[in-house]
Amino acid sequence: MSMYPTDSFETDVQRRVYEYVERNGAVTAAELARSIEIDDGRAHSKPARSGTYTDTVAPEPNELRSCLEALQADGYLTEVDGKYRLALEATTTDVDCEDGVITIRPAREEDREGVVETMRTVADDGTYVVAENVATELERESALVRANEERSRVFFVAVRGERPADEETAGETADDSATSDDGDVVGWLHVDAPEHPSLRHTAEVTVGVDPAVRRQGIGSELLAYGLEWAADAGYQKLYQNVPATNEAAIEFLEENGWDREGEHEGQYCLDGEFVDEIMLATWP
Repeated sequence: MSMYPTDSFETDVQRRVYEYVERNGAVTAAELARSIEIDDGRAHSKPARSGTYTDTVAPEPNELRSCLEALQADGYLTEVDGKYRLALEATTTDVDCEDGVITIRPAREEDREGVVETMRTVADDGTYVVAENVATELERESALVRANEERSRVFFVAVRGERPADEETAGETADDSATSDDGDVVGWLHVDAPEHPSLRHTAEVTVGVDPAVRRQGIGSELLAYGLEWAADAGYQKLYQNVPATNEAAIEFLEENGWDREGEHEGQYCLDGEFVDEIMLATWP
């Protein structure tokens, strides 16, 4: 279920490279060569009571290259536009809308600004508190997708105006195909899961579509796309909590098969009024 390779690293340099990419989102081989250091294996004495220490050195170019090849072969990293990033296996899908074709695919680090902007737009009326909090978190962090010992977080986006680099890329996974023109993000779905063993079967979801392109089926397609990925990844329960005043979100989720599980009375204080929190969930 977890995207994080836990005990699968064969060498220390593999672990350090993976962790650097995971923290920083999208990095070049040159940045990795400048930033990664490993123990050189030679112990040196420190002053009394301090024990010993080991020098760190940059990995040899051949070692770094072999490490990147291994991490790609094992499906942990992928290279797109000259940058290494976490691999997320999922195909793209197109939705025919009034405004043209909308493409749904895994988000890339370059989508961050569009994701945050769309989240802010959707949460502007103050009724999508979780999405607003996620947007704030993204502005503070350095990576869109996370997969470490504590959490897994992935994003999928609906983009308008994105064209494949050539016709041959149409059937490839989103991680393997480049685009000649990145589109505008008009919707997102995010899956956030803790790595705690007792909660690993669950994940929190947020989903939203820019008001300018709603009522065209984009939200339902995004939700179906994300739920299919989550089920394939092994998540058994997905949940989302929203203020009771967000009637549109509650109706949307219920229309797509989600069930109400309960409510927290007076969980939010919005515009000076206490508002209940509605808990919804689905078992994909």
